[in-house]
Amino acid sequence: MTLTSHRQHKIYLAATMGYGLGSDDPEEIAYYKKVKEEINKDKENRSLGIPRED
Repeated sequence: MTLTSHRQHKIYLAATMGYGLGSDDPEEIAYYKKVKEEINKDKENRSLGIPRED
């Protein structure tokens, strides 16, 4: 069973807002972990704006 776009969006919102998933479906858990990993990776490698040239 594949996740519907509606369910993917709800999982994405839960991951970005820091909520737990509350589901035992392995497919949903895998998608939640994937989103959380991408968020953490982006957080570590983010650009903090335009570098100053003083």
